[in-house]
Amino acid sequence: MVGFLVGAGAMFAVTVVVDDDPKVTVRSKTDMPETREGLIAAWTAELKKAGKEKPDGWEGLTTGEIRDRYLSQYFINAPDAEDIDPDMVVQRD
Repeated sequence: MVGFLVGAGAMFAVTVVVDDDPKVTVRSKTDMPETREGLIAAWTAELKKAGKEKPDGWEGLTTGEIRDRYLSQYFINAPDAEDIDPDMVVQRD
């Protein structure tokens, strides 16, 4: 009987100590700018890498449109496989 009470007491103590709060998932930090100003700066930098400038009237673009244009230019500027590792490119006849 004493063993049962000790076991029940230990189970109660463990149950009280266990944290039942919901777990929070933290996303990894992204390099994607989240503000309009940040997107404009990043887009301008990508355009500069390509030797281009912002188009006339760009101020009228929404933040979403600027994000789209930034991502588009970012992927256009991305290196090809041959630039990363010339031996990686498969030659097809």
